Amino acid sequence: MASSSDAPDSPDDPSRQHPEEPAAAPGEPSAEQSTEPSTEPSPVAPPPLTEAPGLWEILRFTLPLTLSMLTTAINTTVDMVFIGALGTAPLAAVPLAAFVYMIVWVLLTGVMRNALAFTARAHGAGRPKAIGPILAHYHLLVLAGLPLMLLYVQAWPLVARLEILSPQVLGLAQVYLETRAWDISFSMLLMLYTAFYQSIGNSRFPMLVNLAVVAVNIVLDYGLIFGHWGLPALEVRGSALATVIAQGMGAACILGVTYLGPARRLYDLRLTMRLKARQMREILRVGIPQGLGDCVELTTWTVFMLIVGRLGETTLAAGNIGIQVTHLIFLPGFAFGLAASSYIGRFLGAGRPGAAKTTAGRIVAMGVGYMGLMGIPLWFFGETLAGAFTTDGEVIRLAGMMFKVMACYQVIDGLGFITRTALGGAGDTVLPTLALAACALGVMFPGAWWLSTLIDPPLVGAWLGAFVYMAAYAALMQWRFRGGRWLTIRLSLEDAPGAP
Repeated sequence: MASSSDAPDSPDDPSRQHPEEPAAAPGEPSAEQSTEPSTEPSPVAPPPLTEAPGLWEILRFTLPLTLSMLTTAINTTVDMVFIGALGTAPLAAVPLAAFVYMIVWVLLTGVMRNALAFTARAHGAGRPKAIGPILAHYHLLVLAGLPLMLLYVQAWPLVARLEILSPQVLGLAQVYLETRAWDISFSMLLMLYTAFYQSIGNSRFPMLVNLAVVAVNIVLDYGLIFGHWGLPALEVRGSALATVIAQGMGAACILGVTYLGPARRLYDLRLTMRLKARQMREILRVGIPQGLGDCVELTTWTVFMLIVGRLGETTLAAGNIGIQVTHLIFLPGFAFGLAASSYIGRFLGAGRPGAAKTTAGRIVAMGVGYMGLMGIPLWFFGETLAGAFTTDGEVIRLAGMMFKVMACYQVIDGLGFITRTALGGAGDTVLPTLALAACALGVMFPGAWWLSTLIDPPLVGAWLGAFVYMAAYAALMQWRFRGGRWLTIRLSLEDAPGAP
């Protein structure tokens, strides 16, 4: 990882020429004091960072992100356990449908998540009132989310023509997709304002909102899937409907607290404003590659699961269990990438590239260490984990062997995706996305297909192909990070109030 001597701060960097910070209110930390993230929206903006944080301070910011991600993964896992009780066909259908849905979901919410690159720079430069107009432009993009998603899910019947899945699995997947599509606008808003709070150093408030969303989702899952508490037993449709309702409540909560509290005045927040073409072009220039990168990654894994699906329903069910368990591990690791992204944006806004690289290097190292530790239970307790989802002995046996392969690649997987997420905070989104697509087409697909024909059981061969793909991408991301060109990327905020 990088040392503090890398990329020294430039005192004459134009991005550092911002107005002086207002004096802190009584009881509030000054810019020279603690950078501990606030827990609630405050009438005084949290001060910009002044020096690279230590490990404990990084953990204080990252742990709420990790918990938020972990609870989301737990919700997905509980949902899978409920669906597994309905039989093997639903267990094969719902995770695959969720992956297909997520292809566009991550594209749209990825654009929202990249708002952090802009709002963190504005905060780091000491210009809080530049944030509101930026978010208002993202609101315009939210309006396009629902019609795009509804149009997309209409294409699902085309999958039936491939004739690689049973009619029962295809039908259940279509039911799930048609219901789940209605959560996209809520998800985009929730992601946008989560990114806003993270960009100003507040990771705890969005964590609380996400905890509430997960709790509501699990309760509604139990009621709507099985028909408890007087609710209808909607089975697969109930699983999707529970997510829609929970996401809607989360979006209403985070918007209500933000716009009814002091944050509205402090950050000049507004729901709408006249479109400024230059600002929107800048948002799309950086945000679309970020969203496309997330989309490419999910598409890669969806195609991978289709490759696994050709091996039979039992193999697909085992592969779906593997995806869900590694998702449980992946999301907290992803939180380290989000933390690095936030620090990078704030330090670059303050004109501190050296601190940005040093802090990001520390966080990536911590995230990779976490991923390595999570490989241990996969290796030793794989069949036990699989047994929580199904009683089918063959599915459990295949999943146990697959988990051993997954245990071996946790470190390199973390190195790749955590670094890519961190680079997004600098607005470096184009090259990481191109590299991701190249590795998928050139390594993942041919490798998984070929090795699944050579190795018995074929599921293990397919996952070895994924192993090689992750190693190639991790190497490219480390090359990009260590090269340091991302430190020189500039994001235009001239159209926003408070510009120097």
